[in-house]
Amino acid sequence: MVRPERRTRGDIVAAVAIIAIVAVAAVAIWWTSDARATLSQPAATPSTSVPPAGEVPDELRELWAAPSAATTMPVVASGTVVTGDGRTVHGRNPDTGEPVWTYARDLDLCGVTWIYQYAVAVYPDVRGCGQVSTIDASTGRRGPSRTGYADKRVELSSDGTVALATGATRLELWRSDMVRVIGYGEVDARVKPNHTGVGKGCTILSAAASPSAVSLLQTCAGEADVRLTLLRPGKDDDEPELRDIPQAGVPSSAGPRVLAVSDTNTAVYLPTPKPRVSVVNDVGTETSSTPVSAPPSMADPESSVTRAGSLVTWWTGRSVMVFNSDKLTHKYTVNAEENIVPLGPATIMADKLLIPVTGGVGVYDVSDGHLERVIDVERRGMESGVGVIVPTVVGATLLEQRGRTLVALG
Repeated sequence: MVRPERRTRGDIVAAVAIIAIVAVAAVAIWWTSDARATLSQPAATPSTSVPPAGEVPDELRELWAAPSAATTMPVVASGTVVTGDGRTVHGRNPDTGEPVWTYARDLDLCGVTWIYQYAVAVYPDVRGCGQVSTIDASTGRRGPSRTGYADKRVELSSDGTVALATGATRLELWRSDMVRVIGYGEVDARVKPNHTGVGKGCTILSAAASPSAVSLLQTCAGEADVRLTLLRPGKDDDEPELRDIPQAGVPSSAGPRVLAVSDTNTAVYLPTPKPRVSVVNDVGTETSSTPVSAPPSMADPESSVTRAGSLVTWWTGRSVMVFNSDKLTHKYTVNAEENIVPLGPATIMADKLLIPVTGGVGVYDVSDGHLERVIDVERRGMESGVGVIVPTVVGATLLEQRGRTLVALG
């Protein structure tokens, strides 16, 4: 039998030193990790979906209010109202506003949206607003996440099945598992050559998406007019198929914007030669054109469009234009009547179109847009200077995003 080597005092000291170094390294990694900087408090019991309202109430009063500067419109998933403010995302009871779960980081939020059953919280790092966490809205437990390059400021939007993050130089479309479907724009350290057609000196003005397409308006150095660019998934997520459609005579300063994308149809507001909403198909052919009576308000353009049931609605500043959600064809326009002026886009409750108006909430016939009645609502001076009031319904509760505050009415 081979006699084992004797351990010396030096061997023991070296082993202890190695253990100490490993322990210190582990503590250092944990101390600087995202996990230590994250607060996650799941719900005590899972929430459930809220049944739709059977009728529009005769009266509305304020049930609760909460700060939510990280959202541009009310966010609802799995029967839970989601707010984002500062560094914290809350899942709230729609009736009381009480938090049922909490998620927070040591960084200020870039924005909050939703997709299927998940709340989607976007935080910054050194590469921009590219740290994305999902939270199951019914339980408050963390779901899929992703990180990537992004601009330092992004606008988030969602149709509930995909989420779009748009910055000035780059955009990404995500699935519910946070896999990137389309990436467009430049990054600081590109792995492959730029195949996407956007380069230095180009700026993305606005964008919208469907599960199968992204459309954007962009302006590039040396070009007087904007381009409408249609993106479709390609062989790789960062090499989408694209089609550029120059918009002759349309400068970026005039305020053009992409309103909505449905399947492969795109609705875009074009201010010249006369203000209109143009709908183009996937090859760039205009299929319809609807005049706009006056140039729209520039306040909060990213939140002035809503999907309400089978409709898409757009608040222009004094009216609400209503489109079918499939082909984006124009149905009707809800105009101001005497002292009843729309203050934002629409939502649907009990087969009625609800629009925030001066002094209350207008109830409109969904088929033709005629006004049936106005439910008085006291907004305590918040109607002026708030930009746009964006409504959403959860059960019999009406939510209004009023600037940096979310208010529940019932």
